[in-house]
Amino acid sequence: MIAILGWGSLIWKPDGLSYEGSWETDGPVLSLEFSKIADNKRLTVVLDLENGVNCPTLWARSSCTHLEDAIEDLRQREGTTIDKIGYIDLEQNRSSIAEYPEQTNIDRIVREWCESKEISAAIWTAIPPNFPEKLGVPFSIESAVRYYESLSPADQDSVMEYICRTPPEIDTPLRRRMQHQTARI
Repeated sequence: MIAILGWGSLIWKPDGLSYEGSWETDGPVLSLEFSKIADNKRLTVVLDLENGVNCPTLWARSSCTHLEDAIEDLRQREGTTIDKIGYIDLEQNRSSIAEYPEQTNIDRIVREWCESKEISAAIWTAIPPNFPEKLGVPFSIESAVRYYESLSPADQDSVMEYICRTPPEIDTPLRRRMQHQTARI
């Protein structure tokens, strides 16, 4: 079995991703934060070992029976390059970090989770945070709030829609601050 790990829009907007059943809430605990600025200006949740906090992820069973097909399926859904898809393959004892050492290294955590669930392989989106590259300042809660406040009302609505639709398990400092911030308005 191949597990697809998810924590953001993949859950509520699979856009043709091939999976079976529903999203389970007992995925591996990974370091996540809303520290990527997407092309549509949304703050999106990504693996972030520097600024993230440990959050339980979700997972679903891929409909694909071959790892390469599952990787390609997720790559297409994410609209990214193959080096931005992480994987662990217990049967072949290989992982994406060997091919793409620039990926955020979560191999040990995912490997242990797969072993505990008797899952032979797992895949995930390995797009890194880009906040400093996009804005020229380090990521912080305050800099993210300033970024949000600089957006048009429509873009602010888009950011908040994404944050609110993200599964509640993804409970990060920025999410709590943004939900508190908008509750005051």
